[in-house]
Amino acid sequence: MRSVWHVAVQDLRLHLADRSNIFFLVLMPLGFVVFFAFVNSGGGSGTTRVSLPVVDRDGEFLSQAFVEQLRGENFDVPVFSAAAAETTTFGTRSVTVPDSFTAHVLAGRKADVELRARARSDASYDLAGQARLHLAQVRFLGNLVRWAADADSTVLGPDGTADLARLDPAEKGRFLALVAEPSRVEVTTETAGTGRPVPSGTQQSVPGVLVMFVIMTVLIGGSEALTREKQQGTLRRLATTPLSASQVLMGKTLGLTLLGLAQTVILVVATEAVAAAGLFGMDFRWGPHLLGVAPVLIAYCVCVAALGILLSGLLRTPQQAESLAWMFGLFMSALGGAWWPLEIMPEPMRMIGQVFPTTWAMQGLHTVITYGQGALQTALPIVVLLGMGVVFWAVGSRTLRVV
Repeated sequence: MRSVWHVAVQDLRLHLADRSNIFFLVLMPLGFVVFFAFVNSGGGSGTTRVSLPVVDRDGEFLSQAFVEQLRGENFDVPVFSAAAAETTTFGTRSVTVPDSFTAHVLAGRKADVELRARARSDASYDLAGQARLHLAQVRFLGNLVRWAADADSTVLGPDGTADLARLDPAEKGRFLALVAEPSRVEVTTETAGTGRPVPSGTQQSVPGVLVMFVIMTVLIGGSEALTREKQQGTLRRLATTPLSASQVLMGKTLGLTLLGLAQTVILVVATEAVAAAGLFGMDFRWGPHLLGVAPVLIAYCVCVAALGILLSGLLRTPQQAESLAWMFGLFMSALGGAWWPLEIMPEPMRMIGQVFPTTWAMQGLHTVITYGQGALQTALPIVVLLGMGVVFWAVGSRTLRVV
């Protein structure tokens, strides 16, 4: 076992000593972390604002109050007159306040507010828009009841309805003031501890960068080094030492595992440093999750190392290893959920992704980081990763001939 460790540590030392690897091992991953931290700064934790242009065909004080009520529900509300709407092309959704809206509401008659959404609009934003629109309507009607209850009897008719012609500016201003008041009841929603929210912001991008660069570093650097050693006869010379062929392969596999772990440590430390310094709005910290995700990361590095052995046996030249490892790494990162959440991918792509270690690594990381579950719930991803590693190594040990 000591000889196996000697081979592994020597491979890692040679890889880290090569200055050309510093860019791919340190600078490039750190650049990705900083980039995604900057892109996601301020995102993910705030309330999503929905754009909702309003065509105000009424133009009276109640339609203006209704627009203000919409703004109070976190809508971005550009207002267009009926004439301006004729020459304007709206985006995904818009609301139209009908003619005589104020007069109909004051008279107790039905007034239809129309919400239009294009077929290509995002369904989740449409549902959010509908929910907030209904909430704005309820609060608008509530304010209308409060206003009518305290209204001067001289502006109300025998049936309790109001006539627009009898309303003075003071009464209109009083209603607008009610609309401007902050809500006395706030509804807070959050996903339960066992729920599965869609990963977003730095909770998605930082683990994704780590998963991507571990597989890229091991496959590119490791496969290129092993194919070069195979081509130059270094593996055959190792076989002439007291080490057996299986010990050489175990040492090479352990060396690739240590390389993946080194890349993991570099990215974790870099992320923590950026977050601790408060740079680029980074709000992601590994600290609270580190014990829970550590077994997943170790299993992932073992699996990727075995995959590197397999590729090294299948590829003949370092040039093939460099080019194809890039392709395999990027392909598995994209379909494995490192670039974007698996939840937003089409079902066929998610099914294909189940055969990649990147998918199971991201599932294990999100189980702890995003879904708020404990380390015990990562057992399935860990078992799958280690099982994949056994299969990769079993096939790779037959294709990567030491003697």
